[in-house]
Amino acid sequence: MELEKLRELIQIFEGSDISEIEIEEEGSRILLRKSQPAPVAAAPPVMAPLAAPVDSVTPPAVLNAPGLAGPANHGVSEKESAPEEEDEDFDTIDSPMVGVFYVAPAPGDPAFVRPGDTVETGDTVCIVEAMKLMNEVTAKSPYIIEKVLVENAEPVEYGQPLFAVRPIEQD
Repeated sequence: MELEKLRELIQIFEGSDISEIEIEEEGSRILLRKSQPAPVAAAPPVMAPLAAPVDSVTPPAVLNAPGLAGPANHGVSEKESAPEEEDEDFDTIDSPMVGVFYVAPAPGDPAFVRPGDTVETGDTVCIVEAMKLMNEVTAKSPYIIEKVLVENAEPVEYGQPLFAVRPIEQD
């Protein structure tokens, strides 16, 4: 979808009484949902390129890379990123864009996934809000969720690991 067409769609949606609309066009899916105001983020979200993948998997080496722990780790506490299980090799589900990370579809609703949950290909694991657009992040293959690496309603960067996951072996 062209950027100008997307802007026009958002403007019409914001001026209407509709609370949610989902549009699928040429392999792209857009979900617009009006919700309660989100908590104030540290920085305003910036829209990532429209062709950004919805879910990418980071190799285990990147998850344990030097500099991943500490305050510059974009919301991952030292406790969560400490190499307590160094022999474990987790993949990650990464943010497809800059935005705000949400674990549930709405405040007060149960989280999409929790540590220990098994997800199948296409299951929604979280939402990343960018420019008032709620973008569902889905699993590209079957996983077991090992850790949630970001706190709810925290700003996230493009490519930032959101979940540590273990791929499920397929027969």
